[in-house]
Amino acid sequence: MSAFPLSRRGFMQTGVAALGLAGAGRLLNSSALAAIDPNSHGQRVFHASHWGPFEAVVRDGRLVGISPVVELDKQPTDMLMLGTIDRVYDDTRILYPMVRKSYLDGWQTGDTKPELRGKEEFVRVDWDTALALAGNAILKTIEENGNEAIFSSSYGGWSNAGSFRPNVMQQRFFNLFGSCTITQGDWSAGASQVALPHIIGDMEVYSPQTAWEVVRDNTEVFVLVGCDPIKNNRIEFTVADHGMYGPWAEIRDAGCRFISINPQRTASDEYLAAE
Repeated sequence: MSAFPLSRRGFMQTGVAALGLAGAGRLLNSSALAAIDPNSHGQRVFHASHWGPFEAVVRDGRLVGISPVVELDKQPTDMLMLGTIDRVYDDTRILYPMVRKSYLDGWQTGDTKPELRGKEEFVRVDWDTALALAGNAILKTIEENGNEAIFSSSYGGWSNAGSFRPNVMQQRFFNLFGSCTITQGDWSAGASQVALPHIIGDMEVYSPQTAWEVVRDNTEVFVLVGCDPIKNNRIEFTVADHGMYGPWAEIRDAGCRFISINPQRTASDEYLAAE
C-alpha cells in the first residue's frame, strides 16, 4: 500500500462525499432557516444537537449564548441552553490532537513504553502528524496480527446529530482494506435485541412502532419496565424536537393506567401517575 499526500481538509471532504453525507451539514444552516428569524446573521449561527435545534450567539469567536428554536422544538430543555455552553468550554474537553509523549518519541523504533500509559503527559501535535501516526498504527497492526486485530467500535449516533451512524462509517473505512472485528447490538436496546424475537416474534426496538394515537385510543394498561421516557426524551438519536411530551399526556388523560417496574420512582412515574 503506497502513501499519498492528502491534507486534513481534503481528507474530510473526500470522506464526507464517499459516505454520502455531503448534504448533512446543509440541513440546518442560517440560509435554510432564515425565514424563522430574518434578523439572524453574522454572529448568530443555526445549529442542531441531540438536545434540540438552536441558534448560537458568538462574540469574538466565543460561544456566549444559546437560543432555542421554538418553532422546531416543542419544549426546549435546560440541557440545551445550559449544558451546551458548559460542554464546549469544560476543562475536560480535548481541544487538539494529543499523543502520549513516549509514543511520539518512540513510534519509529517501537520503543513506545506502554507501561507509562496513564502515567505520563500528552503532547500536542498537528493534524497531519496525528493522522500519520494513526495510519501507521493501523497498518502495522494489520501486518503483524491480521485484520481481526483491528477492533472497530463507535457508539451509535451519539457523536453528533448530523452523523447518524458513525459506527457504520468507521466500519466502511476499515472494510476498504480488509475488514475488522466489530460488535453486535448496542447499549440502548441491550438484551431486548436478543430476547424480544423469542417473545413477540420481532425485535420491535428498531421496527416500526405502534402509533401513539393507537395507544391512546385502545390501551387500558401500559407497563413501563425500567423505562423513563419523560427523562430520556430530552435527547434523541438525531435532533430532539421534544414532541412526545404532549402525546404522553394525552395517553394518560385518556384513562390509560400506567404501571412502572423500576427500583426508583422516576420522572415518568410522576408525570404519568404510574403505580
